[in-house]
Amino acid sequence: MLDKQHEVWYQARQQEPARQVRILLFDQAIQLYDALDESFIGAFAVGSIRLLEVNAGEALLQLLPDGYERLTVSVNHLLWPELNQKLTNIRKFSSKAKKHWKWPVLLLIIAAGLIGIYFLLISMITGIGLQLVSTEKERELGEMIYASMAEGLKIDTAATEKLTRFAAELNLSDQYKLEFTVADEKEINAFAIPGGHIVVYKGILDEMDEPEELVALLSHEASHVNERHSLRSILRQLSGSVLLSMVFGDLGSIGRAVVGQADQLRSLSYSRSLEEKADASAMELMRNNKVDPRGMIGLMDRLKKAESGTALPGFLSTHPLTKDRKSTAEKYILKFPQTFETPEPIETSWKQLKSSLEDSVQNEW
Repeated sequence: MLDKQHEVWYQARQQEPARQVRILLFDQAIQLYDALDESFIGAFAVGSIRLLEVNAGEALLQLLPDGYERLTVSVNHLLWPELNQKLTNIRKFSSKAKKHWKWPVLLLIIAAGLIGIYFLLISMITGIGLQLVSTEKERELGEMIYASMAEGLKIDTAATEKLTRFAAELNLSDQYKLEFTVADEKEINAFAIPGGHIVVYKGILDEMDEPEELVALLSHEASHVNERHSLRSILRQLSGSVLLSMVFGDLGSIGRAVVGQADQLRSLSYSRSLEEKADASAMELMRNNKVDPRGMIGLMDRLKKAESGTALPGFLSTHPLTKDRKSTAEKYILKFPQTFETPEPIETSWKQLKSSLEDSVQNEW
């Protein structure tokens, strides 16, 4: 019930005078009533009340953590011992909670900092590596990678010869000697190896109907080689010690490390920005080779159909999504609307390649 034996003073704002109130204490809250007319003033959760000080037999309380409301209670008030006990229990619980969470939070902060430093160092090392690794060393690395992967690839030599002839009609790189291989697998995939090796699976070739689509694919992978995207991605995966071995010429160490990761290179993916750059560079290469860059849109349509319900690696990586890449290609076409008639040698090489693929299609496909 309401106690009327001792005075309790409530001050709502700093500039307002305090007024006498009566207090009713519940388990988790207190209620204040005007001492004169018994009108209800408000209810305050005990958990939000803060004891500011005890002076001259009076306790000064802050009722709300984000407000000024003050309550002055005589320590002789019959409800003060119970209210003080509740406030003491809350302070003890809060102190224990802070101690309990102090170390986990500190450890999380330290871990986040270390992770940030790690990725910063990886980024710095990768950038330095790209500057220090010569194209000759990159070529040697690529040969090691390809040699380790070729053992596990079923190579279609006839189709490889035809694809090489097709690519020979194009100028895809001024810096690297590109070499092409057709893997006799139905997986829809293609990937580039540092230094110039490009592997294309029969699965993706079988999906294509136009030579411009293949030009788009080869131009995309060639762009990864020209811009050293493949090397960049591999450097990020390798340890600092192996990277240093590579920079200073100990290719035996780098070779052993890469051989151990050879299978991962088949599904080598790139960041969104690198994929977008490769697409843009690919369409530039197509225009320079007098091949209609709309072939990129056609290729994206093939990939969009193929990726339905499955996760596609490498060139077909969904980072960015195929529909976004197609949209970017369409914007490029609007910017450069010039069309080209595909050169006859490319058409001829394309027909020879498709004929070779049809002759070697396995019965179970």
